[in-house]
Amino acid sequence: MVQASVAPSTWLNHGNKQVVVWLIGHSYLFWAARRAEIRPGGRNLGFTAAALEWKGIRGMSWWQVLPEAVEISRRDRGPLVLVIHAAGNDLCRSRLSDLMTLMKADISRIRGFFNEVVLVWSEIVPRVVWQGARDPAAIERARRVVNTRISRFVRSLGGVVIRHRQLEGDNRSLMRPDGIHLNEIGLDIFLSGLQDGIDQALFLLSGGRSSV
Repeated sequence: MVQASVAPSTWLNHGNKQVVVWLIGHSYLFWAARRAEIRPGGRNLGFTAAALEWKGIRGMSWWQVLPEAVEISRRDRGPLVLVIHAAGNDLCRSRLSDLMTLMKADISRIRGFFNEVVLVWSEIVPRVVWQGARDPAAIERARRVVNTRISRFVRSLGGVVIRHRQLEGDNRSLMRPDGIHLNEIGLDIFLSGLQDGIDQALFLLSGGRSSV
């Protein structure tokens, strides 16, 4: 499910100009890009009015998001769509309050790097195994708190939120044996969520025309 809250008049109509969509995050994006290569639509997920650039970094922590966004801003000031799928690897490493404070600060700063950008927050997906977790149930509660509060924050800034509802709950059948990464079926569902989120962002950015 994708949720957004934007004043349509805020976004300019870019005609036939191709918009760049950057996806940055941890290994879920790394493997999603590889899965996309063998699906209809390929790595561009079937979009014709947008060019998708994947930056999936295995083991990525949230603190790496801001430097990646800075590097992107040096290459493309906008208009663009920026999809972020990160912070899942930080739940076992950082205090919850510190993590959310950092995330909100970075998201606010990222918006200032670009002339025009639609931010898409891809929520953290539950895992069967949380590496380094002393109390997996506590990590699951932390995941839900981060998703709820960061999603609310992103929507307040006019961004798009991807909820990945089909990956919630008991998702063991959608995970690899390691209990951390999505299997092929899980990746297909994840990619569908990304596609919906990007479509919504492009719809907002282009003034109301679908780009699929």
